[in-house]
Amino acid sequence: MHIKHLLAIGAAMIGTAALPSFATEATLRGAFALPDTTEKVTAELVVGETGPLTRELLIAFTDRATGQPITHFDEELSQELHVLATDSDFSSFVHEHAGKLGSDGRFRVAMRFPKPGTYYVYADAVPTGLGQQVVRFEVPVDVATGSTASQQAPVSAAKGSDGPYTVKLDASALRVGTESMMALTILKDGEPAMDLGLYLGVPAHAVFVSIEDLGYVHAHAMAADAPKGSHTSHGSHDDPKAAIPSQLMLHAMPPRTGRYALWIQFKGGGQVRTVPFVVTVPAAL
Repeated sequence: MHIKHLLAIGAAMIGTAALPSFATEATLRGAFALPDTTEKVTAELVVGETGPLTRELLIAFTDRATGQPITHFDEELSQELHVLATDSDFSSFVHEHAGKLGSDGRFRVAMRFPKPGTYYVYADAVPTGLGQQVVRFEVPVDVATGSTASQQAPVSAAKGSDGPYTVKLDASALRVGTESMMALTILKDGEPAMDLGLYLGVPAHAVFVSIEDLGYVHAHAMAADAPKGSHTSHGSHDDPKAAIPSQLMLHAMPPRTGRYALWIQFKGGGQVRTVPFVVTVPAAL
């Protein structure tokens, strides 16, 4: 009996050691989030709780046409997968990247969320041969039972700041359904910033999320004085050795009218900076 008792304890210990190092939540099915684009994939997300406000995300894509797991992706802006998240009142923003696709056919992404809440998590990838595909998940993070989000959208502004950097944005040319150009100027301590660097191969990024329907747009900027027509695909890269000017032009094609939460990201002083805005997209003239 004594030996059997020890064997039972040993088996229990082995079983415990085999468990994952985090508490795994239920598998979430995503909703396609790229308006006016053909939905060619489905995606699933498993969320692992690794600590207060930290999660490991396991993301798998499936080809809708074949039903087979997708295992090949093109690099877009130097990454195979961009994962972006904002809370339900659009007051915070997280942008992370996955490592290489795992042997189990899933991307693994470590994320730290800034505060408790319900987050809209966007998985932005380019499966080889299928073009850009974006899937949205709704992920609760340390939300108390029965709590409710404020759902109050941020207020529109023509400029915003991150540390000593201020971004001035002119969105007056923004129109629905057409590639529009928005002028932005990056200042440091009130003067044109002189210490800007490329972030993921381009001078600046912009992520738009529709406040009305949660539609998603990811765009990037180029120098304001770049020759007309030099703007190419979403994944184009600038010369890494060239100086980054403080005056940039952001190209975007919002698919719907209405209000969008917008985050501008750039590298200043060797750090990634994030400046939030809200813009209103009017109908085409």
